[in-house]
Order: sequence, then structure tokens, then C-alpha cells
Amino acid sequence: MYTIEFQKRGLGHTHLLLFLHPSSKYPTLEDIDNIICAEIPSKNEQNELYQQVQADMIHGPRGIANRSSLCMKDGKCSRFYPKKFQTCTVVDSDGYPIYRHRDTGNTILKGGVILDNRSVVPYNPNTST
Repeated sequence: MYTIEFQKRGLGHTHLLLFLHPSSKYPTLEDIDNIICAEIPSKNEQNELYQQVQADMIHGPRGIANRSSLCMKDGKCSRFYPKKFQTCTVVDSDGYPIYRHRDTGNTILKGGVILDNRSVVPYNPNTST
């Protein structure tokens, strides 16, 4: 079962429900980190991926830098960005993953603001567009 949505800026994304055989499930948090990333890649080592993340996977700038953003409610981002730095992926008590957002020093300039991994929307770096 799936649905495809297009956000106001035109970037489509899919909500997909899959049932996996137990032998096909990702058993560890490290396995999750191998398929889902929430960090800025190295511009020198992965320039094409860096450009994609810069164009499509940065939530921001928000807050003081952009109070008129649609996600701003009562002076805060309703999507809880920027996230906190997180050294490893964890699963909270409700079963929701809190993805790794390490302080790697990689940054992206967007809207005149320098943003780090705390503003990266989770993505799969292994997909091609």
C-alpha cells in the first residue's frame, strides 16, 4: 500500500507500508544507518550527492533566519528542526526512530545561512535520481 504526495515546493515523496519476512528485516540500528542518512555528505568526496542534499533535503533556514516559513508555529518549527546532534540512531519509547545527526563539520549554505547536519531531512543515499 502506498501514496505519493507532492509538497508545495513540488518535491514528491512516498509513504509506503511494507511487511517484511523476519529474515529480511533490519535487525540492528547500524543496519538502519546503512539505508537512512540524515547528514551532509562530503562535498569533495560525494559532490553529486552533496548537491542533491543541498537542493532537496535541507529543512531551512527556519527560526530567526526565516520566521515566515510555513512550518513556523508560535516562533518554533512545527517539524522540530533543527534537530539535536545525535551520535547514533536510536528508537524512542513509541518505536519512532531518531536518526543519527552527527557533528561532522560539513555545512551547506542555503538562503544566506550556514546549516549543518541538524537541518538535514532523512534520505537514502543509495538511490539514484
